[in-house]
Amino acid sequence: MTSHNAEAEQTRQTTVRKIISHLAGLFRQDPSAFSREAELHSRLSALLASHPSFTLETPDGPVPLVHQEYPTPFKCQMGDLRFEVLSDDSRGKRGHYDIAVLSPWWLDKAPLEAVTNDNFALSRKYVRDKAGPQDPPLCLAGIEIYLIHTERPRLADYSRIGQDYRKLLLSGALGSGWRFMDHRYMLVFSQHSQPHEAKWRGLVEASWERDVDPRNVWLIWTSPQGSRSSG
Repeated sequence: MTSHNAEAEQTRQTTVRKIISHLAGLFRQDPSAFSREAELHSRLSALLASHPSFTLETPDGPVPLVHQEYPTPFKCQMGDLRFEVLSDDSRGKRGHYDIAVLSPWWLDKAPLEAVTNDNFALSRKYVRDKAGPQDPPLCLAGIEIYLIHTERPRLADYSRIGQDYRKLLLSGALGSGWRFMDHRYMLVFSQHSQPHEAKWRGLVEASWERDVDPRNVWLIWTSPQGSRSSG
């Protein structure tokens, strides 16, 4: 059985932050090495997955805790560069996080298919609708990545970053009071420049909205000039 080990979870979260910082350093040294956003996804996922903290050894074999394109715990609307949570009985579809790091605790509490969130009905039954406010989050960390190629970010870039950032902001504490996702990172990699100050403030202020959970969420912008973080 896997007990809830708060110290081990804190160590994993610290490791996630260190690996994100390492990737930011690689990008600052040579932005041209990452010509596609998918390369950043793959590199970060590989760096996380290769760390022993993110593989759980079980009697049935190793279980990875790092997942790419992990589904949201709710249906959502993402049209017109907006992000809104929809009801479970709506005709909408679930979104996805670029990368999620799962908590080992839930692997003893629910079927694997419910923990990996592939089956929406099972995930609701055994995890989301069953979890109480005192239960650990299912996701220790969730990550969104956005790559900007142009010399200066365009308005559309800020809008798409804002959409993904709002997804993370709405993925902390759900309506029941249970935290689905603990640490959340919106990672922006710009090959040329830092953000326009007013646009940066506009992104950061999204965490002030009433319907979002602003705890443990960071907007981090990395360019050859350095990294800037909202937290």
